[in-house]
Amino acid sequence: MGRFDVVVIGGGSAGYAAANEAQSKGAKVAIVDKGPLGGLCILRGCMPTKTILRSSDILALIRRAKEFGLSASNPSADLSLINDRKTRLIDEFANYRIEQLKDPKFTLIEEHGSFISPYKLVAGKRILSAENFIIATGSKVAEFPIPGLAEAGFFTSDDILELRKIPKSMIILGAGPVAVELAQFFCRIGTQTTLIQRSNHILSKVDEDLSRPLEARFREEGMEVYTGTKLKRVEKSRHGRTIFFSHKGKEQSIT
Repeated sequence: MGRFDVVVIGGGSAGYAAANEAQSKGAKVAIVDKGPLGGLCILRGCMPTKTILRSSDILALIRRAKEFGLSASNPSADLSLINDRKTRLIDEFANYRIEQLKDPKFTLIEEHGSFISPYKLVAGKRILSAENFIIATGSKVAEFPIPGLAEAGFFTSDDILELRKIPKSMIILGAGPVAVELAQFFCRIGTQTTLIQRSNHILSKVDEDLSRPLEARFREEGMEVYTGTKLKRVEKSRHGRTIFFSHKGKEQSIT
């Protein structure tokens, strides 16, 4: 049995920071992470999304070249090359984090961890005991029970980061931070993008006077934005996937 002062479950940004802080105060620390090592932020969160957003930001700026007295004819995006760049950068960050996690000052156990008592955890063939456990396991994509959605098929925010061909059209359900980032990215690289939000404005957890100008900007860039909706169902046909929803008292559908 391994005895530690602190066991951290999860080796992402929060888990590593907690482990490093505890160790710096003299604690004997173990980190349990079944992998892939790197953490949510580096592998599937803020870093890959900000990397691809940089490409679409530059493309949008190039399209304004005339404002600056410059000439740029027909700029376009190659999603395959954008993702190649993203992969290179994320690999660099992930490899650096892996080096940090494998520092001898920690005990890194690359296994799934399960509690067997308030002070004991099993990870692979090892049993770890500690007075303190820190759970920093990140998050996963939530499921939303829209009738027909599972049968029709869909991309999650994780899946969409691996696309290598620009979709002709896309409907994004929800308008939280991840959704609006991806919506603007795909709209700017040439996808006909529709954003559908249940609440009365996008980014429902921020002030409306901040989100409304962003909605207006999205529409200026060619995005369709619907707020205050109620999602009804999804159907799949040879023409694609159709979302049925109510908006301002009327039943609508978009394919």
